[in-house]
Amino acid sequence: MLRAADVERLLAGVDSAEVAEERLGVVARVGRDAVEDALIRLRDAGFESLVDLLGIDMQDHVEVVYHLRSYQSGQDVFVKTALPHDGELRSVWQVFPSALMPERETAELFGLRLAGHPNPKRLLTTDGVAPLLRKDVPVRTPEEFTR
Repeated sequence: MLRAADVERLLAGVDSAEVAEERLGVVARVGRDAVEDALIRLRDAGFESLVDLLGIDMQDHVEVVYHLRSYQSGQDVFVKTALPHDGELRSVWQVFPSALMPERETAELFGLRLAGHPNPKRLLTTDGVAPLLRKDVPVRTPEEFTR
């Protein structure tokens, strides 16, 4: 069973890394400038798969979650970082190529700028559409859809 202390050892020296056991599992919270370093260390330690990448609007910032899995050990670890609204999400596609599409989706739906991605175009909506999953974007009424 993976413990927070195991992940702390793997992330020793990663700037601002805080590891805890939460209801979700083992979660490493890192500063946005340390995400790539943390992901590389975890990948090289056997967490070979990026299962998912998603965003959560926390009202005053966007939390980006990277869900990693080791198929050999059957363990999962989550790396979280906080970004300001309209902040910049740095691509990690060179660490985990499976990040290509979920990075675009997360950046688009939360209004983040996507840096270092080979194809940072919108994936789901057109220019001018508000970041649909942000809590400060008004919910559209049924009448707006029937016009």
